[in-house]
Amino acid sequence: MYNIKLKGGIQPFDTEGNKGLMTTQIKVRDILNIYRIDPEINRDLNYSRLPKIINYLDSFDSDLGIYFPSIVCSFPESPLGYYDVKKMELEISAGVKLVVIDGQHRLKSLEQYMTKSHFNEDRKEIILNSDLTLQLYFGLTKKDEKSLFADMNSNSKRVSMSLITNYDTRDITNILIKELYQISKPLQSVKVEFNKSRLVRPTNTDFSTSVRLKKFVSILLFGKKSTNLKEEKLIKEYYDDILSFLERFFLAFIEALPSEPGNVLKYVIGHEPLQNAIAYHLNKRIITETTNEVKWIINWEEEVMHLKNIDWSNKNPIWQPHMLTSRANTPFEFDLFIASEENKLVSILDYSL
Repeated sequence: MYNIKLKGGIQPFDTEGNKGLMTTQIKVRDILNIYRIDPEINRDLNYSRLPKIINYLDSFDSDLGIYFPSIVCSFPESPLGYYDVKKMELEISAGVKLVVIDGQHRLKSLEQYMTKSHFNEDRKEIILNSDLTLQLYFGLTKKDEKSLFADMNSNSKRVSMSLITNYDTRDITNILIKELYQISKPLQSVKVEFNKSRLVRPTNTDFSTSVRLKKFVSILLFGKKSTNLKEEKLIKEYYDDILSFLERFFLAFIEALPSEPGNVLKYVIGHEPLQNAIAYHLNKRIITETTNEVKWIINWEEEVMHLKNIDWSNKNPIWQPHMLTSRANTPFEFDLFIASEENKLVSILDYSL
């Protein structure tokens, strides 16, 4: 085991100068060798959280390596024998372990990822050489460590957009849709076109466009195709809760649809009027309040999974009265919904489900 050197100043944060904090960078390969989880400080690991982090590790696409929020640890000894004031360098010798205050699930996910033989070895090497931000506390008692852990895990909130959305004057629903697509593997699997406003059917089998997805989400949450200032304010105020709900919603929604739902030669589900009708139908079934907060019923997943009972194929005669043929008598002939029939499609869904 080699010694690990960390650069940075130690800033005291108590009146006696006995407690300090260093913010530094550390390689993934290094922290995996020197971290320790203390069961007296941390809660038990929630292993259901690890697969999502591991999926991120296996899907990131950046030469810069991975991005994680700061790892927070406590240095278990006095830094006097380890810290060079002139070099502003902390040298951690073999046998010294950093006690994890915040980041145990990220570190365990990294550890598990490295042990799985089916993951790409080149990607593993990139990850091991990635730099993580480390906040390292000195001089904490066991009581201090427990208190810091409790404070961080009880009072902290998701940072990715919470602060940004309070000050960003751009269209908040655009921001919501972009981040939703970034974190939703099911949506990515059926594909959403962000660069064009329309899909050229039947050759394009993407499920939707970002414009249509934005409309779908607005209908789902508020029962209408565009949001007003009051509703945009609600999205900003409850952004994290809404994003989490939408991520879970599309996990269930895409699961309830046939494979390749954007293939209009096989299925009707790829057409905008029907997608909007589904959103209207589910808005009535699962959303309970949009006045002071956006709320949904507890068992909303059951309503979404009912969509599995619908025959979405083009051969289902229930759809034909509401469709017309496009690009007739060409190799690209296909049927599509008449836009003005959208309300009738809502009625069909309400009656069928």
